[in-house]
Amino acid sequence: MKLIKQAFIIGLTIFTIQSNAQQIKSTAMTNQEIVIKFLNGFNNLKEIQESLDLLADNYRFKNPMVELNSKEEFIVLAKQIGAVITGIEIINIAENKNWTAVFYDFKSSVKGLESNTGTEWFRIEDGLIKESNLIYDTAEWRKFYALLKE
Repeated sequence: MKLIKQAFIIGLTIFTIQSNAQQIKSTAMTNQEIVIKFLNGFNNLKEIQESLDLLADNYRFKNPMVELNSKEEFIVLAKQIGAVITGIEIINIAENKNWTAVFYDFKSSVKGLESNTGTEWFRIEDGLIKESNLIYDTAEWRKFYALLKE
């Protein structure tokens, strides 16, 4: 009887551990969900902090005009971006291992640059965005920034 009781307790313990592991696994966001949540913060500035919370402290960001090597540096840029970006519309998203690629349109309040198309590649590890590389046509943006410097 004692042996049956011990076997029952062991079996119940294993079942409980497996059930908890499955619940934890099912509540974790997928890489695509992480990227979507990150980008949605630029659609609603009330959610931007949730977006920034998805970045690793050593997050690396690169686009044709800038290369940043920390979350802290990106936050400064995000405030500037947030001042002119009026929305991001995801067109397509694809995933390969720890890389997620997004093809999107981003809208801005800058005259002549209201609609822009870009693609951004995100590398995700342990539920955090470690790096991203944004690719878009910067010809008109460079002119805009040159005017700001004058």
